[in-house]
Amino acid sequence: MAIHIITDSTAYLTESMLKDEDIRVVPLNVMMQGRQYREGIDLSNRECYQVMRSQPVFPTTSQPSAGDFLEVYRSLPLGDEALVIVISSRLSGTWHSAEMAQGLLNRSDVRIHVIDSWSSTIGLALQIIRVCEMRQDGQGMDAILNELKRMIPKTKVFFVVDNLEYLSRGGRIGPAAKYFGNMLQIKPILYLHEGKIDVFDKIRTKHKAVTRIVEAFSALSPQVEKLAVTHVDAPEEAEELRQRLAQIYSGPIYVRETGPVIGAHVGPGTIGLAYY
Repeated sequence: MAIHIITDSTAYLTESMLKDEDIRVVPLNVMMQGRQYREGIDLSNRECYQVMRSQPVFPTTSQPSAGDFLEVYRSLPLGDEALVIVISSRLSGTWHSAEMAQGLLNRSDVRIHVIDSWSSTIGLALQIIRVCEMRQDGQGMDAILNELKRMIPKTKVFFVVDNLEYLSRGGRIGPAAKYFGNMLQIKPILYLHEGKIDVFDKIRTKHKAVTRIVEAFSALSPQVEKLAVTHVDAPEEAEELRQRLAQIYSGPIYVRETGPVIGAHVGPGTIGLAYY
């Protein structure tokens, strides 16, 4: 009985990993300039971020439909199992779509397990990477589900935004906070806490904010199993962060760009890290 892995586009896994591990992706949607795009299919990161940096454009996003998941479920081979692990239900309705599709599937010959990751972007990616490792080792679904139960509460994601305009547009901060925050160069450090976004700290200047998350990680680094860095159209800053973390953490550090669905809410120039 084979185990199939299904996720959504906000994991931002590499094309080689998707192919090598046969991971199926159900994309979220980006609405920009009057058009709807499927993330990772109809719109590249570069195209989206070039528009966001050059024009006063603020994309919106939407979850996939239950029908999008149902189409993937129906393609699963007879007698197999599928692990569906997606963006936090406190950030998107994607998990609800995946759950609804499971209820609509009129098949008793396939076992589907829908998991709320309580995470997204590289936090979600780290969870999937661990699932792939266990599958390669021949471990079964019960062992994988138990490992995810352990991992999910431990997965932490921290990020520093470059411009408060995007958080303001998304309703996460008010107009006054945006105005004075940008004027005073206040950079909020945000983190995913129990599947939702909270403010970890507010620091003046981006450099100091990044230093703050490095310091916070340093205190926990001896217990960390895996570490990753992400960015929104800021590869040089991400590499600088990776180098700083490499002085603290001896293991491999996965680096991946975050795409438009998450990037639309935090804006270009955002950088962050995730670990468990």
